[in-house]
Amino acid sequence: MVFTEQKNFKKNKANDEIRVGMVVEGPILEKTSRYVLIDLSPFGVGMVRGFYLKEAKTILKDLKEGDKVVGRVIDVDNEEGYIELSLQGQNFDESWEKISQLKEENKAFPILILEANAGGLIAKLENITGFLPVSQLATEHYPQVEGGSKEKILEKLKNFVGQNLTVKILDFDPQVSKLIFSEKLVEKDKISEAINQFKVGDLVKVKITKIVDYGAFCRIQDVPQLVDGLIHVTEIPLESPIDKSQSGKMAAEIKTVLTEGDVKEAKVVSVDNGRICLSLKNISPSNTPSKINS
Repeated sequence: MVFTEQKNFKKNKANDEIRVGMVVEGPILEKTSRYVLIDLSPFGVGMVRGFYLKEAKTILKDLKEGDKVVGRVIDVDNEEGYIELSLQGQNFDESWEKISQLKEENKAFPILILEANAGGLIAKLENITGFLPVSQLATEHYPQVEGGSKEKILEKLKNFVGQNLTVKILDFDPQVSKLIFSEKLVEKDKISEAINQFKVGDLVKVKITKIVDYGAFCRIQDVPQLVDGLIHVTEIPLESPIDKSQSGKMAAEIKTVLTEGDVKEAKVVSVDNGRICLSLKNISPSNTPSKINS
């Protein structure tokens, strides 16, 4: 690494004034494929590297040594003794202000996926690089990979590069240039909206997805969103009366009348806080409103 003598600037008392999140400006001292050094006198020398160098590719493309750049301090003293920087153009405050407004208004918006790694997807918003973690992908986009192979997960995630996904802002922090997107928040809103269209007494077609001791989980059919519900054990017509002493063994009893994959007609018995509960008992199609194929 060159400019070793420049690092001594960091020992200057003026360096006490520099802080994480501070916007700084200076000329480029050295530009390589692995890092860029920037003169931040009297504070010291700034360094752009790794992820931050990658995100600044467009900004740095036509710049040369001596050209001035604006950056935000990520670390005042990295392991090599430099001031770690993120370069995101001239309009830091304006960009983060717009991001803050989107978060405050809880708005959904499209992002273009630029890259993928095993942890998720990378996109830009207002020229700020953000991250969409795998855990925040919508159900339909979540990479279902047997054994959790990182290589196979990455292979599936790469299919999203070049696509637009609708997301909301999960979290952000201008001080450390953190911007996290969530597709799951958008999905949650859509599911809540779909659930709220149902009323107690509606008939629906459901597919049994999982059987547990306290009932059966199901997915409502013939609706545009993936809406899951619960059929409590007391709402399942069992062959024998419920024996509370058999706690922990009810799943086996339920499986005598239901099988995962079964498609049944069910009645909505409650809709509360984004959850829908159903019953397989006392269904009278002639007297009950139906949402099936509506």
